Amino acid sequence: MKKVTTVIRRSPFNSMAVSDALRMSLGLTLTNNKVTVVFVEDGVYLSVFPAPDVIGYPDIKRHMETLKELGCELVVEKESMETRGLPDRGVALNVKNREEIGRIIEGSDRVIGF
Repeated sequence: MKKVTTVIRRSPFNSMAVSDALRMSLGLTLTNNKVTVVFVEDGVYLSVFPAPDVIGYPDIKRHMETLKELGCELVVEKESMETRGLPDRGVALNVKNREEIGRIIEGSDRVIGF
């Protein structure tokens, strides 16, 4: 089993890249990989994404829910949230600091960035 980490740095509001990254992460689960998805920089907006269907990206919520159901870890970087003034309470994702995320990436067999 390979440890694969997808790092999402882009905002979910301006392209389909985030939806594509989540869909790709789902595909990686089919080959017995341990998948972790990490949201940093503008990617942290997904941690408080209230209604993806309102802005035309309903797949994002579905992909994130499916990843959780499959036992994938979804992690949001605390420092990126603080920089953007986002609250870390009530977040459905695991909030970790930059050092902890560095250890996740370091322990991965493959890292894919978006």
